[in-house]
Amino acid sequence: MVQTARLSERILESFDDLTKSERLLAEHFLENPDSLALHTAEEISSLAGVSKATTARFFKRLGFPSFKTAQRMARVRRSDSQHNKRVFSEPIQQRSGRGDLADHLASDVQNLIRTIEAIRGDELKDAVTYLARAEKVWVVGFGDNYPLAHFARAQLIKVKPDIRMIPLGGFPVPEEFASIRPTDAVLALAIGRRTATLRSILQSARLSGARTISVTDLTSSGNSELAEVTLRCRTSGLSYFDSLASPVSVMTYLCMAVADRLGQNAVDRLKYIDGIHSEWGDLG
Repeated sequence: MVQTARLSERILESFDDLTKSERLLAEHFLENPDSLALHTAEEISSLAGVSKATTARFFKRLGFPSFKTAQRMARVRRSDSQHNKRVFSEPIQQRSGRGDLADHLASDVQNLIRTIEAIRGDELKDAVTYLARAEKVWVVGFGDNYPLAHFARAQLIKVKPDIRMIPLGGFPVPEEFASIRPTDAVLALAIGRRTATLRSILQSARLSGARTISVTDLTSSGNSELAEVTLRCRTSGLSYFDSLASPVSVMTYLCMAVADRLGQNAVDRLKYIDGIHSEWGDLG
């Protein structure tokens, strides 16, 4: 394990091997990234509902020599982050230039690398299998996730004939969702804020027997009762906004892999769509 890796990255790499108590700590840190820098080991143990001995073992399992070492690293990173926030609070017109663009691109590259390192191959394989075999695919995204969901549907509809979108403007969600079947799959976009409605949709989907896939960020520890496959993306931004480079890349890969899995059926559909575009001209 890379010694400079952030706490969240180490947690995600080791999450499946953690004990039940250690997972409580993992979930606490993923939901409260600054907790390690701000609290003592005793306070963190109390907040997570575990013993202090469990907290000590937890950090050694993640590859830290001790809790104190992990805390020092977290405080240095937090200090650097606060400095960056002060820098980026300057008026935007004073910060335009190629240097800023280079920093932005470097940050996105790191997000992509860390995301690829964290996502397990078997999870990707399962996600592609569920999407390719599904009779219908339901793509779900609320709020800021709606454009991401729209992008995913726009790609999938090119290679599969029945891709549903939730929410659909002007139509109540329950009425749309009433036609879900065990042969379907749900692709849920859950970057950042996750709504109660999204949780309800995933719960109903699991009860119906449909396959469920969640594309989310590092703050999500995953919940197998809601999503059978959870693909976590690093979305760290340099200033005001989260980076969406990793979620978009993951969704692009999924759509490409689904097309490959469908084989000639996908090729025939793409050709048919191209034919319609040619026939309709600018109207398409």
